[in-house]
Amino acid sequence: MKRAGDNELIEEAEALAPGLIHEIRHPLMGILGGLEMLARRIPAVSGTQEWQLLNEQAARMEELLRTYQDLFAGSQVQRAPFSVDDTVRRAVSLLSPRIRKLGPRFSLETGPTVAMAVGTAPLLVHAVTNLLVNALDAVDEQGAPARLQIRVLPGAAEVQVRVSDEGTGIAESARPFLFQPRFTTKPKGKGTGLGLHIARTAMQRSGGGVRLVDQGEPERTPWARTEFAISLPSAPGGQR
Repeated sequence: MKRAGDNELIEEAEALAPGLIHEIRHPLMGILGGLEMLARRIPAVSGTQEWQLLNEQAARMEELLRTYQDLFAGSQVQRAPFSVDDTVRRAVSLLSPRIRKLGPRFSLETGPTVAMAVGTAPLLVHAVTNLLVNALDAVDEQGAPARLQIRVLPGAAEVQVRVSDEGTGIAESARPFLFQPRFTTKPKGKGTGLGLHIARTAMQRSGGGVRLVDQGEPERTPWARTEFAISLPSAPGGQR
């Protein structure tokens, strides 16, 4: 829950964030350049799983920082039709080292056609990865046989991405505060309380939203202790 003085802390953080992000991007670009030079010098390296993981994660960090920079700067978000299925798969691949450990306890479900939405694909990657990290933390804390599921649900008006987990769940008293900045249900030092807030802000800028799915809501996964839904407007012409 927000405490007295949190608004001032948030305003200060938002004022400092653009400069900090700018400074972090410089060494990160050096890391990406170093990886490229290493691949040129030792071509066999680029074919290894370890190099691909490092390169992909570093590239994702650069993209994430650029996205944050645009959000804090209030830059105009460019919206266009894109494949939600492909974007969700990309988010899953970024967390593949953790997801692989779940084995059959993880599932990704998409429809028979490719779900197309209007929005900004990098912002959806950001929102999905945030929800997946929270779900993975809850499942890890709960332990086997807790499950994690992500589904893409296309519709005439909107496309939804549902992230469901059988982890520790969210206390009823915490639910009204989930999207408030600096509110977290994680132990001290484990969470900043900014992930859900920024994910919702990013999706709103992209023309959509993020919400907690209520018990008994249609299409909710029956076994889920926690389920979040990301929504974006469906692209004109439907699915592909």
